[in-house]
Amino acid sequence: MIENEKKDFAAGLPLPLERAGRGAAEPTTAEQSFFRGEPITWLIVPTTKTVVTANVFGDSEASERPGRKNNFILYGGKQYKREDFYQMAFR
Repeated sequence: MIENEKKDFAAGLPLPLERAGRGAAEPTTAEQSFFRGEPITWLIVPTTKTVVTANVFGDSEASERPGRKNNFILYGGKQYKREDFYQMAFR
């Protein structure tokens, strides 16, 4: 029977970010992205939902909980949903 050899997984191929001079373990700052010469930003807007718990003996209790997150693209001073941005940019 052949014993399992210890493999050095760190010696594998470099990741694309590592080739660009950014190590995987190095903290990076967000860089400004551009699309057709104008800045473009991804925006995540969290929403809340109101949950009402019925109470038989008194008033119902209402509480707010985190809901889904809406994703938008900020481009050219306007806020777009992804599909709307694609329609605007690639018509």
